[in-house]
Amino acid sequence: MGLRLLGGDGALSPWAPAAPPRVFVLTETRGAGPATSARTRAAAAAACGALEFLGFETTDAADGAVDLRVTAGQGPGPRLCVAPASSEEADPKALAARGFTPADFHYMCLKTHPRKPLAFSWEALSAARAELGRLRESSRSLAGVSLEPSSRGVTGYLHRFRESLSADFDFPEALSCVWDGLRPGALSPGSKAALLRAAFPGLGLVTEE
Repeated sequence: MGLRLLGGDGALSPWAPAAPPRVFVLTETRGAGPATSARTRAAAAAACGALEFLGFETTDAADGAVDLRVTAGQGPGPRLCVAPASSEEADPKALAARGFTPADFHYMCLKTHPRKPLAFSWEALSAARAELGRLRESSRSLAGVSLEPSSRGVTGYLHRFRESLSADFDFPEALSCVWDGLRPGALSPGSKAALLRAAFPGLGLVTEE
């Protein structure tokens, strides 16, 4: 169990909740536009999945102080400060009107570190939807695999996945790890299935929409 957050000095520092292993995550979007607000909520959902993968228990009830804030904008820690989107046209109604789901937008957000500005475009969102579809298709095709994972094979990928999440919620690197594991010949079918079983909830994703 471990998490390192980016400090004011730009260095990663060990972090621990006020009352481990339970963590209360607060999402703050005051003053943000619709796309940045949606991105902040997506980052918070992914952070909760990452925290649970790392061995914490997230809770909806605060016992005193807030453990971790996921906020649109800068502020005192401990927090994950989400950078704004380049365009604020991606509000929930606009997404639905164009046939996109919240999961499509969530996946798009995973491809850029939350602390970096999100270059939003409808073309990029379409590409993210297609990539998420391929990931879900891989999950469906491996769902019936009865072979046990090779502990030696999948351990390295799970370690890399864990390190990515624990290093200031580096979701892009975690995604890269998953896709590397799905490459032909990288892992056995059983190991690929095990990697996906860990990756979907660890990134705040669901296998089916």
